[in-house]
Amino acid sequence: MHSFPFKVKTQDIRAALRVGASVGLPLVALYASGHIHFAVYAAFGALTSLYGHSEPTQRRVETQVVVGVALVATLAVAAVYSVAQGPDWLLSIMLAVVVVAAGTLGTVMGWTPRGEIFFVLALLVVASIPLTANEILPAIVAGVGGVGFSILLTMLEPNGAVDARSLVRGVPRRIQAGRAILDRTRHAIVIIIAALAVTSAWLLARSIDIGHPFWAPIAVAALMPTFPPADAMHRTIQLLSGTLGGVLIAAALFAQEPGPLALILIIAICQAVAELFIDRNYGVALLFITPLAIGMSNLGGTLPWSPLLMERLVEAGLGATIALVAIVFGSAVLARVAAPRVGSEA
Repeated sequence: MHSFPFKVKTQDIRAALRVGASVGLPLVALYASGHIHFAVYAAFGALTSLYGHSEPTQRRVETQVVVGVALVATLAVAAVYSVAQGPDWLLSIMLAVVVVAAGTLGTVMGWTPRGEIFFVLALLVVASIPLTANEILPAIVAGVGGVGFSILLTMLEPNGAVDARSLVRGVPRRIQAGRAILDRTRHAIVIIIAALAVTSAWLLARSIDIGHPFWAPIAVAALMPTFPPADAMHRTIQLLSGTLGGVLIAAALFAQEPGPLALILIIAICQAVAELFIDRNYGVALLFITPLAIGMSNLGGTLPWSPLLMERLVEAGLGATIALVAIVFGSAVLARVAAPRVGSEA
């Protein structure tokens, strides 16, 4: 088996091509059918393909089925909010609920990549896209299509037969096993602080009117929950350097104002390369996740690229600052909670 830099193997290249196809082909189909305005929903559904890296096919399908259902539920709630033109306070509550729900489910299931960054991205971007009541069902269907196609391609992996009966039993078994080993007190502290930090970043970004305020909470979600603070600082450096490099790459990619097909190709390539590094080096993965997220946020839209790039960079710094404060506070709280236990065991 051939090996490449960062210990990337031939099978990893094959998986990356599958991940790229899982997002690229549905978007091309929507473009060809004249429904490019629904492409963003399919693209968010296709994020399912990034989950379960390095897992055996059966287990990866289990992971992706749960992730896919959760992503579609997030898209559906955000779409309903958009149609109803809900108030900001309601979206803040929804954001906190998504962080708690996705973070808890991901912890119990042992998702890779960890965290709720893509759920926060899907909620806030979809909620910001104007949608009519007649469009809500097609939007959700497009998201379901993105999820379904991602899972189908995973099931078609060589030597990757999937037993449907084992799949039905495997998901509840994994959830039960994850709950059995979960430190509920620690998790409650971590996930509540994460929800407060993500929501605070969203409200602060809105209050100072940077532009597209979803980048700040996404940056927080990328770092939370990370303990202890030393690990968080290392990850923050990766976040900021990866985001800066990713913005520079995005500036080069979007400088020529790519059309829909070119933008779809950029998104597919970035998602494929992100698959290679997302579990190996977070900073390198961000070089491609950043243009991927920026491209998806403007898929089917006509927003100028330059403000999006600058907002992404500024809000990454804002989000990183809020996340570090929350992590230091959370570590102190965890230390106080753990101290009596240590003393009682002496």
